[in-house]
Amino acid sequence: MKKIAALLLSTSLLLTALPTSALAQQTKPNKMTRGEVVEFLLNAADFYNPGIKREDILKGYGKGEAREDQEVSRIEALIMLGRAFSDLPAPKGHDLRVANTSASFTDVPKWAQDEIGKLIASGVITGYPDGKLGVSDHLTKEQLITLTKRFMALEGTNPRDDYYEYVNKKWLNDSKIPAGEKSNGAFKELAKANEDRIKAIIDELVKKQNPAGSKEQKIADFYKSVFDIENRNKQGIKPIAPYLDALDKASSVKELFAASMKMENEISKGALLSFAVLGDAKDSNVNTLYFFGLNTSLDKNSYVSNDEKTKKVYTNYLAKLFVLSGTDEKTAKAQAEDVYAFEKELAASTMDPQIQGNVEISYNPYTKEKFVQLFKTIDMGKYMKEFQVDKADKVIVTDVGLLNKTAEVLNEKNLDKLKAYAKATLLMNAGGSLSEDFLKLANEFEAQRFGIEGEKTNEEMAVMTTQAVMSQYLSQEFAEKYFTKEAKKDVEQMVKQFIEVYKERIQTLDWLSEATKAKAIKKLDKMTIKIGYPDQWKDSLKDVSIKTFADGGSLFDNMVAINKEAKKQRIASLGKPVDKSSWMMSVYEVNAYYIPLNNEIVFPAGILQAPFYDIKAKHETNLGAIGMVIAHEISHAFDNLGSEFDENGNAVNWWTPEDFKKFQEKCDQVISYYDHVEVIPGVYNNGKLTVGENIADLGGMAVSLQVLSKMENPDFKAYFEGYATIWRMTMSKESAAYRSTIDPHSANKVRVNRTVSNFPEFYKAYEVTEKDAMYVAPKDRVSIW
Repeated sequence: MKKIAALLLSTSLLLTALPTSALAQQTKPNKMTRGEVVEFLLNAADFYNPGIKREDILKGYGKGEAREDQEVSRIEALIMLGRAFSDLPAPKGHDLRVANTSASFTDVPKWAQDEIGKLIASGVITGYPDGKLGVSDHLTKEQLITLTKRFMALEGTNPRDDYYEYVNKKWLNDSKIPAGEKSNGAFKELAKANEDRIKAIIDELVKKQNPAGSKEQKIADFYKSVFDIENRNKQGIKPIAPYLDALDKASSVKELFAASMKMENEISKGALLSFAVLGDAKDSNVNTLYFFGLNTSLDKNSYVSNDEKTKKVYTNYLAKLFVLSGTDEKTAKAQAEDVYAFEKELAASTMDPQIQGNVEISYNPYTKEKFVQLFKTIDMGKYMKEFQVDKADKVIVTDVGLLNKTAEVLNEKNLDKLKAYAKATLLMNAGGSLSEDFLKLANEFEAQRFGIEGEKTNEEMAVMTTQAVMSQYLSQEFAEKYFTKEAKKDVEQMVKQFIEVYKERIQTLDWLSEATKAKAIKKLDKMTIKIGYPDQWKDSLKDVSIKTFADGGSLFDNMVAINKEAKKQRIASLGKPVDKSSWMMSVYEVNAYYIPLNNEIVFPAGILQAPFYDIKAKHETNLGAIGMVIAHEISHAFDNLGSEFDENGNAVNWWTPEDFKKFQEKCDQVISYYDHVEVIPGVYNNGKLTVGENIADLGGMAVSLQVLSKMENPDFKAYFEGYATIWRMTMSKESAAYRSTIDPHSANKVRVNRTVSNFPEFYKAYEVTEKDAMYVAPKDRVSIW
């Protein structure tokens, strides 16, 4: 039997989030009849329940009266769904993790309780916040499609209905999240493998007598200082106690800033306002001064959405931090509430995450004089001098709204809130290098917020901290042991091939003028490629002394020394040429990136391992995995943000007005294409937030498929399976919901299913037709690069 493609292709709406009043306002043509639901389900469930008959789904009223023309109620539709997909597997692994299998509803009639109970146990339905299912509400076709796709995902056996589930089902069912982690997946698994390699390097160095001042000694002794929990606990809060006391005693904003600056100078932690030295977006060869304003610990959405759960978890965490610092419990709770209210006020003035990075909005240069004049209640000129950045002739502000709010709230009326905020900032920034109590509070906060189970061992935490802080040295060791010159050369050749194919594609685009094409190709010609590890190793810690507790040092002292040196080097670089040979990531990190200011793509050795890249693997599999990642990063040069920078990394408009208008129209199409696609029950993808990464996915797949097509008898299935495999991921429903509001990447399932559905090669490989759920009509597919 055929499936009804028109229904499957509609944009899905959330069944459970619409209030009854909103459903009642739906126009009649969008409501479904009992007969339409049956017809739809006969087609949709045919693969999963062969031979299903009409009477198996619609048993009728009383003596079998079908009433097929009657508008279907929600309860009727749910029961018909359950009958159509009558042998649903029990959710396990990822499905169990994100489902609410213990839900109960107050409005389910007795006659329907058994059948609804089976659906609840399968995790495919949820209800309204008031505990009702809305059994009498009418059902729209969009809501039926959403539910049906949940059933198909739970089955996970048909590549034409849910490709991500089909490729990854066994892994998803067997998946576990390691203790203390938010998620697991191909990236995390490889990161853990690399972490084990790093641990082996550290363990070997710890056993040795390393020469004083050598990189080996610094790695080993830093690790020892992290892992020495006994001495860290003995030290307790003593290293920051004087600074906390000074913040408490401040009787004016002026005194508070003096205390803050003393902390910054002595321990490089706790400055109320901070500056950064980065490449100038309009002149990317020169380092300039940036100002970001007062920070918030949570993302903007957590404040402005009035998320009561997150507020409670966060304020409880802050209160416990204050108690740990010696504050009485009543005062601690009050100060925690003050910090939250203060940060909420700041958050309301910050830019939305989907526009961060937009040069037109985030590049706001001020002369030093004008910048200083914005602050009426503090001596910003003196502050900049003490911070050693007063030689800058301009300050670039990335968020004008936050700048103005920052200047506004620095007043005597807010003194108590500012003091509590400054204390909280110091406790959170310094706590990780103090006693075990701070770590436990931070872990408890993360666990309650994101549904994390278990804790990492002290040894695991020590390895993680060491590989984060000592990455420059550990990267050298990792590259020597785990990445060959042959692999480096092979990937470099692959990248060059992708760039050439990208040029070919640009030449054939029918929506770009020749002038803009020439500029785009010039940008590709000048793109810097960094593979595996840096050509020259740097040593930014050569003047830093690292000591164990036994040698009179401590983890806190080591972190202070490292941070001071980093600050010294940043300030020294102000006004100097940008070092474009530097790397932003450790060599063992499982990631890759494109930097618009450098017009460079970087692929650390950490990601150039199986399953992303294996020199012995099938070429098509490598193309679908690392090949897609490479082409994705190249495509970032031409996404909605990268497109604002020219071949030299400067924010210069290189488009003709007509071409840029067409580009923006295509960006809007990408937004719509990826928007409101369900991630897990009740959580939806945000097309506007994720547009840049989605453009890169579409461009990356278009280019890597064209490379693949040049092979003789290419195996497209191996390509698509390689792609889907690297994006397998599991996480708690709390983490999935949070990521949907802040992550510029689409959810992994969305970036697989929606991206492959855009390309004819996928349809041919799996014989997808208009009757299948993965099908997207050619007119609705999107293309940019």
